Amino acid sequence: MRNLVIGIYFHPEAFPPTLNAVSELSECFDQITIVHRPHLHNTWKYPANVRALASGSFMTAKQQEAASVGSKAGFYIRYVYLFLKQCIREKPEVILVYDSISLYAYHMIKRLLRFKHKVWYHNHDVVELPLLRRFSIGWFAARKEAGAFDYLDMFSLPTNERLAHFPMQRFKGHYFFIPNYPAKKFYLQFYRRRTLQQTVRLIFQGHIGPYHGIEETIPLLKESIMGHQLELVLKGPCQEDYRERILQQAMAYNVTGSITFIGITPYADVPATTSTCHIGIGILAKKDIMNTTLGTASNKLYEYAAVGLPVLYYNSENFTRHLGKYTWAFPVDTTSDDIKEKLTSVLQSYDQLSAAAHYDFLHGLNFEAGFKQVKAYLIQERKDHI
Repeated sequence: MRNLVIGIYFHPEAFPPTLNAVSELSECFDQITIVHRPHLHNTWKYPANVRALASGSFMTAKQQEAASVGSKAGFYIRYVYLFLKQCIREKPEVILVYDSISLYAYHMIKRLLRFKHKVWYHNHDVVELPLLRRFSIGWFAARKEAGAFDYLDMFSLPTNERLAHFPMQRFKGHYFFIPNYPAKKFYLQFYRRRTLQQTVRLIFQGHIGPYHGIEETIPLLKESIMGHQLELVLKGPCQEDYRERILQQAMAYNVTGSITFIGITPYADVPATTSTCHIGIGILAKKDIMNTTLGTASNKLYEYAAVGLPVLYYNSENFTRHLGKYTWAFPVDTTSDDIKEKLTSVLQSYDQLSAAAHYDFLHGLNFEAGFKQVKAYLIQERKDHI
């Protein structure tokens, strides 16, 4: 049996690229086991040879964050134990860890693993140590992260721009760039040829808050652009104070009825919502490491394109480097005037731009294309050891 054990200190269904990777990896291994924290209810249909094992009972991320220090330590100890138990039981050929906290768990148990295996670290968010609470599990994990590059066999990132934040001079294994594109095998079912109606629906997916052009878009909802009225769909988690701020602004412009809040829903349901809209808002203007290196790491930008939505993205060097060549992607600053100008440009050629977005998804901007190199490596490794 060729087994793979995956460790992730959250719920895998919170990370669409992780679900995509598991789907592809299910074709490379006989059995895959995912050890995770139970922060979401299970709704995803995994391949038949994949099982997800929760460490503990259901608990939201907010509930875990509010727990006592002792309880948090207990959660982690239980997770590490389950991770160790599954590794010893299944003797996987590869152990894949998805975050620095799971990497720390592997570091703690690796001397107890008496079988030959490769260890693979995929980092989906750069950890900034000064922003972490001192002496938290995340803080200890971040401090140990660099040392793992002395023994890692595989390392991967969703964007090459983050390589500078890791000690690659110590790394002797194989590095892979795996962009966070959506999967064809999942998204194709949600595409339909798009035509404009009287009302044009804009959608923002992600954590709803400042720096996304939301407040700058609201004044445009009272206007007619190219003869179309606009609606704004906000899909994702939102702090209550920011929600109230948005609603107060909407009331001031008398456009409350043109804004729809949709909270957190299972990933399996997300494309059905996206496909009811016309233009994707992908303005990500924060200045931290994660947001300034999101050119190929923001899955929402490419999920919009997958269902034929032209995209407005933040006009920065990183985003422009990756999206500037696409006719359906429009750079904007965070001003109402620029957003209106780019919306006008989109509406003038909507049918062609929508078709171009879906075409580029099919011909390169999909997870299967980005993951091909990893599958080829794993398949060759298997042949070499037969």
